[in-house]
Amino acid sequence: MAVNLRAGTRGSRGATMSRRRRGVPVTGISLVSWLWRPVGRLREIGWGDVALGGFLSLYAVGLVSGVIKTGHPHGGVAAAVAVLAMTLPVAWERRAPAAAAAAVAAGAALNELLIGPMVRCGPGLPAVLAIAFFAGTRLDGRKLAIAVTFCLGAVTTQAFFDPNLGAGFLVAGLPAVAGFCLAGRLARSRGLAAAALRERNAELREQREQTARLAVAADRSRVAADLEEFLGDRITTMAAAAAAGRELITADPAGAQGAFAAIENSGRATLSRMREVVGTLREEALTEPQPVLAHLGSLLEHATSADARLQVEGSPRALPAGVELSAYRIVEHLLAALQDVPEARIDVRVRFGPDALELHVAGPASRHADPVAAFAVARERAALLGGTLRIETGSGRCAALVRLPLAVGYACS
Repeated sequence: MAVNLRAGTRGSRGATMSRRRRGVPVTGISLVSWLWRPVGRLREIGWGDVALGGFLSLYAVGLVSGVIKTGHPHGGVAAAVAVLAMTLPVAWERRAPAAAAAAVAAGAALNELLIGPMVRCGPGLPAVLAIAFFAGTRLDGRKLAIAVTFCLGAVTTQAFFDPNLGAGFLVAGLPAVAGFCLAGRLARSRGLAAAALRERNAELREQREQTARLAVAADRSRVAADLEEFLGDRITTMAAAAAAGRELITADPAGAQGAFAAIENSGRATLSRMREVVGTLREEALTEPQPVLAHLGSLLEHATSADARLQVEGSPRALPAGVELSAYRIVEHLLAALQDVPEARIDVRVRFGPDALELHVAGPASRHADPVAAFAVARERAALLGGTLRIETGSGRCAALVRLPLAVGYACS
């Protein structure tokens, strides 16, 4: 995905474009991104968790209050409030699956013992199975065993007391809990494998870049050595011809003229050789153009698997090549300090101000990379242009604000 930052009209505001995966149309907010997005400042409690808990709670209240007819006895306000203990814990199924499992198990026991048998399996069983799945994705060892035990207890309680179930349901209910837990373990294994693959790809990319840099350095050394040898020979020849011409200028004008002609020919040959070398270097440079701000969209597409969004504000215009390259590299370094997972949300905002270019990059801080090193490199690049970098952290998220001043010729009023 490429975003042309220079195509906007003067004074355009809020030109927003979302990151797009291959084969997926551009949408404002993808469904998966919305499901995992944290609710406010609550970490690991997503809107999807809250939506599932709310739906199951409304369904449960409708069943026990008689709004949804079941053909079995219904309860009053106390039953409608008590049944929420079997569904609301789904809201923190990812943040604390063991606590959620204990809560639904206790809720099932209290409802059956204090309120009495009623049809609650419709919302109660999905709640238990969802918690069992996330217990498999988040827990290990003893904590996982405890969470699964609570889930099995909740299903057993519902089987014995729910009028629509019965003890025979345990033949299917208990394996279902184990199956959802195993599915969670499988999802976790795939997630860890994907994370390891992304880390390996990052290492390979860094190795390729390092190899390319070494190849460029070696080629420069070779060219420098060749030029030094070539120029040394030519200059020595020209100096000898000049000395001979100076001695012959009075005694043998024709010989002096020949010496000066030799100097001229040698100089032309030297210039021709220099042009060939410079032309070759330019052709090699054109095969790998330096990145600019117009390439930020492609950077967000390939540098991270997170849900990255690019927003352009102000008056997009052409900037000095050094500023555009440094701005691109700064964003690249800041992305390295943020989480590289599909459920993470990263916001990148580029603002073309009257006298400065501002970059704002925000997202969850990486748990694997060293953000301090990435911030140090980004700050050094900003300082080379007389700019500043400010870092703000809180609630697991990190926000970086970069300000790069513009020269008078590139500022706008």
